[in-house]
Amino acid sequence: MTKYVSRERKAVAAALAMAGLITAGSLALARVNTRHAAISEARAWKAPKRANKITNPTKMTAANISAGKSIFVTNCVMCHGVHGNGNGTAGAFLSVKPADFRKAAFWKQGEGAIFWKLSHGKSPMPAFRDKLSRHKRWQVIDYLASAFKPKS
Repeated sequence: MTKYVSRERKAVAAALAMAGLITAGSLALARVNTRHAAISEARAWKAPKRANKITNPTKMTAANISAGKSIFVTNCVMCHGVHGNGNGTAGAFLSVKPADFRKAAFWKQGEGAIFWKLSHGKSPMPAFRDKLSRHKRWQVIDYLASAFKPKS
């Protein structure tokens, strides 16, 4: 009987030790995930407040949306994906996940901030102010809004 009790105690002790390791590992992972979340938040890309005052001078017409789609396909799909979800083939290799245009949080920043970001860029996203005219950048935003902006 004593051999059985000591085996049982050893098994319980081993199970408790394993549970302790699992708990410690879970806490360590939680700490790492929290740290990564804090780093991501610190790296959050915010346009300057003055960007909120920028207004879209283009009308959301079929022609502007179509032109914006063409520009998007040529310049943006490789990172942001066909569906605007940030899952483009090149986006998978970037240090920062491309924006998901389908999320309400993306649109919460306002079109002026989106225009500013599109114009100025932030690595790994290139700046487009020297590559696309002001009008073409607004056409891209018109397309993004028509294709991906969540309906309220």
